[in-house]
Amino acid sequence: MPRHTHAIGAVMGVFFFLAGSLAEAEPAKKEAPRVEGELLIWSGGKTRAEAERQQQALKAYQEALEPVLPLTSEVLESARVPGLKPGFFIVALGVCPKEKVADPMGVLKAVSPEVYTRSVKYQPDEATPALGCPELESVATDGADEPVRWSLHRAERLEQGGNTFIGLAFTYRWSEQGDFARDYFSSKVLYLLVGKKGRLVDSKVHDGPSDATTLKSFSAEGNRLVSQLEYGDPPCNPRDDVFKGWRTRVKASVVKGHIEVSVDEPTLVKEGSCGYAQEERMVTGQDAQDAAQQRDSEDSQQEE
Repeated sequence: MPRHTHAIGAVMGVFFFLAGSLAEAEPAKKEAPRVEGELLIWSGGKTRAEAERQQQALKAYQEALEPVLPLTSEVLESARVPGLKPGFFIVALGVCPKEKVADPMGVLKAVSPEVYTRSVKYQPDEATPALGCPELESVATDGADEPVRWSLHRAERLEQGGNTFIGLAFTYRWSEQGDFARDYFSSKVLYLLVGKKGRLVDSKVHDGPSDATTLKSFSAEGNRLVSQLEYGDPPCNPRDDVFKGWRTRVKASVVKGHIEVSVDEPTLVKEGSCGYAQEERMVTGQDAQDAAQQRDSEDSQQEE
């Protein structure tokens, strides 16, 4: 056999050896982490088509809740999720750790009492993807770089002629630290009109008039949902050092199948200085300087 034939065979052997080694060296594809927690379930049906129709109807709620609780949804086959009874397709809104499920579920149950949770543990794949935990919307970041989120303060429901009129009152509060510390607080009320078979007929949102708004009360009065607000406009801030405090009532009702919101003429209840100017004088030592000058002036007068 010619020498070049042996050389070619040797080269090919080295090539296949290296190729095999490289194939063995390639890292195995990592599996996605297992999903474990409380599965939030909006609704379900016996067929995928039925669940997808429910998911489509859910979009109106998602749009209405967007300012306070952004939601995504996924249709899952229950047989693929250990912890669920097989034979159904569900509209899932997320999976939360037990310590984080209360906030989103509080809002969802106030909107639809049929929403429920199940403890699950599954390996995500293309047909059963991993789902995150829905969180209430962030309105600011505090001094520790932590999000300040809306919190459900109170919920009210009124049954009216086959429809359900729902009010969800949200609040937040956080404090800015430093030489000129300031509290920020406000409210937001979300109104929903739910018709037959759970269809969302109408929705409205009323925002607090300033970032110094206190929700004093939120309740049903007859066929209306009424909020009483106290707020600063302008609120206290270091630039102006003055404030005006107001009181008003916000009334929501259903008129001819639609939600109407009206606000009473506000009443001025107090006004004055915030105290920033005095605080600045203390911080900069201006008060001490003025006091020293006053003493020097009095000493000079006595000597004369």
